[in-house]
Amino acid sequence: MCLALAGQICNNSPQKVIGRATERSLDSSNMFPTWSTFCVAFFGVFCVACFAQRAAVPGSPRGTPYRIDLAQYNQALLPRVRTLLGAAELAEEQYVPYFELLPEYRDRLSGNFLLDGFARARDAARCLTCMSSSYLFLSYYNETIVDGRGDTERVWTFAKRICRLLGFKQYLCEGVVNMNGQVIEYVLRNRRPFPEPEDICQIFLQEQDCVRDGRSITEAALYRSVDITPPAEEQEEQVRSRMFAPPDAGGSCSANPAPKKSPLTIVHLTDIHYDPEYVVGVNADCKAEACCRTLPDLAPATPETAAGYWSDYRDCDTPWHGVVDVMEHIRRQHPKIDAIYFTGDIVHHFTWNTSIETNEGAMRQVFDLMKRVFPGVPLYPVLGNHESHPANLYAPHDVEASYRMDYLYDFIADQWADWLPIKDIRPTLTEGGYYTVRTPYSVRIIGLNNNPCFVHNFWLFYSLDYFMPQLQWLHDTLLQSERDNERVHILAHVPSYDDSCFIGWTREYRKIVERFAHIIAGQFNGHSHVDEFNLYYSRDDPSRAVSVAWNGGSTTTFTKLNPNYKVFQFDPVTFEPLEQETWMYNLTDANLTPDQRPSWYRLYSFKSYYQLPDLSVDSLHRLVQRFAQSEQQLHRYWQAKQKYSDPLLQEGCTSTCLRNALCAIVRTEHDDERACELLYERAAQSNATTIQSG
Repeated sequence: MCLALAGQICNNSPQKVIGRATERSLDSSNMFPTWSTFCVAFFGVFCVACFAQRAAVPGSPRGTPYRIDLAQYNQALLPRVRTLLGAAELAEEQYVPYFELLPEYRDRLSGNFLLDGFARARDAARCLTCMSSSYLFLSYYNETIVDGRGDTERVWTFAKRICRLLGFKQYLCEGVVNMNGQVIEYVLRNRRPFPEPEDICQIFLQEQDCVRDGRSITEAALYRSVDITPPAEEQEEQVRSRMFAPPDAGGSCSANPAPKKSPLTIVHLTDIHYDPEYVVGVNADCKAEACCRTLPDLAPATPETAAGYWSDYRDCDTPWHGVVDVMEHIRRQHPKIDAIYFTGDIVHHFTWNTSIETNEGAMRQVFDLMKRVFPGVPLYPVLGNHESHPANLYAPHDVEASYRMDYLYDFIADQWADWLPIKDIRPTLTEGGYYTVRTPYSVRIIGLNNNPCFVHNFWLFYSLDYFMPQLQWLHDTLLQSERDNERVHILAHVPSYDDSCFIGWTREYRKIVERFAHIIAGQFNGHSHVDEFNLYYSRDDPSRAVSVAWNGGSTTTFTKLNPNYKVFQFDPVTFEPLEQETWMYNLTDANLTPDQRPSWYRLYSFKSYYQLPDLSVDSLHRLVQRFAQSEQQLHRYWQAKQKYSDPLLQEGCTSTCLRNALCAIVRTEHDDERACELLYERAAQSNATTIQSG
């Protein structure tokens, strides 16, 4: 996944870009992009979500922001960029940021400014860069392809040069454009109506609400919805109270009561991100999306920039000896494992340099290691967004055969056959990479492929809701489990509460979770690389928590993190979590002794660390209430979330950062902040009452 995580229904002409309202202010001293938005894919070259630092020049003072008319800005930018894009050759010094091409805008863009027509946008600089870049590309695409010239090579040359103008290295631009060009061309050729720039930006920058006034990506009418079956009359109280009636196992009144079962021990592994080309000692400060391998024009390493033996806090993935170490440590430390949940992402972050063959080679190597180290242990895997080639792109099943995901689904069917009953699950596995099985210990596993919801997935431009059949299948599977009185664990890679998961998925998924919360004993995700949990609240009552999702963190250090895995203890009847432990090692310490294995240790046990009686939804709800009342307790959560990473602890987290950390726990649908606002509102009331009574 791209840790620096980072827009749909429209008119035919991408050239009609007119705005009139206002957008929120921003100190735009960060107008120049890092790779993080480039990883939003080929359009993501132009949908810049993060920006590298540049020196600020005097701009508009706070309180009197400049206003930018997007249409005028684009009209001024287009002819100046056209000269550069049409040149036969460009010298390196000619690749300059947009604002350098528009000296009349330089002061305005370096200070506090508003963007006309985008009142809801949370970040004016990112929104402007995304909109103008998308405008440029779509304009040139229209001129070159739609108007009949048909010169696709010319389009990709333009794309690479726009990429360079955004500050990215040549090899990066060449790789991503060459790799993604055919998919983008297919989407643009087949999408009706033709996209406007905001159709791109409101997806890629969903978390920034980069959408024109009068339009909204949150409108339910834009998407199909899941057909939710209401509970039977006799089940209504059970559903409302989240009560689960376990099957009769003898009971206390039985003449021969069943012996008490031991808790189940399940390891949660996720986000390995194995780099087959990791080079110990290479310059780890490469200023690209990913580092710690040999790259073009890479400066020699110094003692300060050299990549560590066990990996590096900078943008680096995991060397093979690091992958082996975590597996072998788990085997030694936890000899009794009932199952392993693996929530995806084996492939590295060098998204401009992948192939089907290299991706499959890395996956095969890791799966073989798991089979060797954990013989006889059931393992339930799901796919991550990096398993596809190109990364992040999971095509609909109804596109031309050469674009479909058959190659990947056939591959995992072969690789997962040691763990799963492939014959039984093949129909859904080959349809969309998802499955369900009933385990030997009687909980039902639902393994989703929710990577289509990732906002860096270009196929969302082709169809906003092509993933809906999978969500309907999820509902129908849970409905059958309800009738069969089963408990369910749901595994998926992208947390549905993450703003990088498209709202068309998160809204419907949240409805399903609330409807079947009484049988969903746990949800397990990866992707974010941090140690977090999330509470789902009722859509109708933001004070009522209904379900919890647990994130496994990552065994990779990408970025600025310590490696970790989790161990859960589950009730063998209800399959509710009884305890969760996070195990990790400190990367700084490990790299000081490369000739020794890292010193893994249990960072914390959840109940003890947070002083909880249990891990029930009600207890977790009371925990987040405490977080809202105490920044000190919330800060302890933030430290654990970041896995006590040395560089992140040094950076720190206060006030707004801490509030964002709490809101991320209780937000399960993009732009729905009601649960978080209610927590802080009630915390303020409680504190006021305490002061008055004191």
